[in-house]
Amino acid sequence: MNEKQQLQLKLKLNELRELWHHFCEKHTELYEFTCDEYIHLMSSNIEELDNTLKRKNETISSINQLETQRSALAEDISALYQVEKTHKLSELIEVLKDNKELSLAAEIEGLNAVLLDIINKIQEQNKKNQVFLNKAIISLNELKESFGGKVNFKTYSSNGMTR
Repeated sequence: MNEKQQLQLKLKLNELRELWHHFCEKHTELYEFTCDEYIHLMSSNIEELDNTLKRKNETISSINQLETQRSALAEDISALYQVEKTHKLSELIEVLKDNKELSLAAEIEGLNAVLLDIINKIQEQNKKNQVFLNKAIISLNELKESFGGKVNFKTYSSNGMTR
């Protein structure tokens, strides 16, 4: 590898490090918006909910752009190391380790562990939001049926079955 390629590689590796920091930052923003979404749902603040959803979608769009950058960056790094294009982070980390970039590989692994934790929190919060929405929809349907003259309560027989 000539001097110019070594400099390009060093720049690409720094870009990789920064990219993973951005992934963590954007996913943290996404988690915060998901929590805000729940608060606005609970308080029935539709205007704030709408604003939060717009900002949440913008953050998701930013994350998608980061993913596009990640793919291109992995391709560039693979080409500079003259190895087959890596599609998975674990493959890229192995390439880094094989090429004595142990410190960077460890840093990326650590950042990825943080990222996975944030993603799990986002998924849990999204489930809470969905449960709340489902309960609200059921309540609205029951209310709508009651206005239509339908009975929205059930009675039970002596054997515990509904009638």
